[in-house]
Amino acid sequence: MTQKRILSLLVSAALLCGLLAGCSDTSDDASHASSSASSPSSSSASSESAPSSTVQADTSGLFNKDFDENSLFSVDGTAAAFAPSLGWGPGVSGCSLKSVQAAATLLVWADEANLSARTDTAIEDAYTQWYDNLSDIEQEGFAEAWPMIKEDAAALLEDKDAMAGRLDDVGLEADKLTFSEKDWNALEEVVDPLVPEAKGEY
Repeated sequence: MTQKRILSLLVSAALLCGLLAGCSDTSDDASHASSSASSPSSSSASSESAPSSTVQADTSGLFNKDFDENSLFSVDGTAAAFAPSLGWGPGVSGCSLKSVQAAATLLVWADEANLSARTDTAIEDAYTQWYDNLSDIEQEGFAEAWPMIKEDAAALLEDKDAMAGRLDDVGLEADKLTFSEKDWNALEEVVDPLVPEAKGEY
């Protein structure tokens, strides 16, 4: 009788262990399945974050910083650059100072806008949009001032230190002005034929 009871207890214990083992396996399987299920989601999240990382990559080295917001086919800041060229002409009091100021402003703008790297069409469009918005009197005044501006631009390119006195008089410091002949030439070659008085020279 005692042996039967012991045997019965052993069988019960074996069954209980089997059940516990089964639960443990099931739990492990469920945990493994859950882990497997979360893997693709993790992989998917990782792949989704890749484009964001690409967008944030530094691409500044791909572009010329001098272009600012300009592009090869458009030029900004034209009105501000040509503003000192208006409202005076030969014979007007202070015209020699106004001329050097206009020349210096256009030289610096041509350099900053990197006009030598722009298409002639882009420069012409920028100029004509500005010029066409002028009144008849302003157009005539600019046409009269343009030869003086060109002359002073050439002098500044040749030796801006020699022009330091006139630059100081209009509040400009020669050593702080940067410009290049190639950028000025790009502007002059496009604008010159478009100024009424210059047409006869071509």
